[in-house]
Amino acid sequence: MRFRPEVDYYEILQVHPRASQEMIRKAYRTLMGELGAHPDVGGDEERAKLINEAYTVLGDPELRRAYDRARAGLAPGEAARGPAHPSGASGPGRELEALAGLATKVLLSAVIVLTGTMLARLLKSPALDLADLVAMIVVLLRIWSQAAVLRPR
Repeated sequence: MRFRPEVDYYEILQVHPRASQEMIRKAYRTLMGELGAHPDVGGDEERAKLINEAYTVLGDPELRRAYDRARAGLAPGEAARGPAHPSGASGPGRELEALAGLATKVLLSAVIVLTGTMLARLLKSPALDLADLVAMIVVLLRIWSQAAVLRPR
């Protein structure tokens, strides 16, 4: 069986790269059965093929090791982001996703700044103003560093 290292099989099966074989098997069965991905129960045939491909690779320990080695050799920007764009193509969907990520970051930042400002004015304490400012900066940095939507794909 050939595999495609540019496709993130872990994301397709919704498991962590360090997941056990049992966890991978359970995720596969859940996706195909309970969540209705199997074409016989009304699921999308292409999605079912992708889930089967992921399980075939990750379900075999030797093939999984080869896949992990091949993925480790890819440059960080080369890894695909799951089944939505298996070819790695860009397009309006990616741009819209990036714009939505930016809007989310800006909105969360504004909420945090307004909340911190209101608290500082309500409490009217210079020491709390400084602590609020530091906490606000820390929270904003966490939001901007963890929201990976704008990172190059």
